[in-house]
Amino acid sequence: MIVRLIDIQVKPERIRDFQASSLRNHRGSIQEPGVLRFDVLQSAGDPGHFLLYEAYRDEPATQAHRQTAHYLAWKQEVEPMLAAPRQASAWKVLAPADPSAWKP
Repeated sequence: MIVRLIDIQVKPERIRDFQASSLRNHRGSIQEPGVLRFDVLQSAGDPGHFLLYEAYRDEPATQAHRQTAHYLAWKQEVEPMLAAPRQASAWKVLAPADPSAWKP
């Protein structure tokens, strides 16, 4: 399993637009067979700071996600909303190690 954390800073005047676009991307992403979690988080202290927490079954699932219509639409929609480039990092999952513990 692979977890990707995407750290995003959004222009203050575009926060609502970013939320709407990211929630559409979330709804499409959780339907993908290789996606175990796809959480959209907003900082409690900085409304323009978001974190996407994405858990994938394997690397091919991450690549498949990047080819979906909902992801490509999201990427195009949000680029002009960003106050800085997105920062992404990949993480190896230690626990829970069983993918069935992640998704019903």
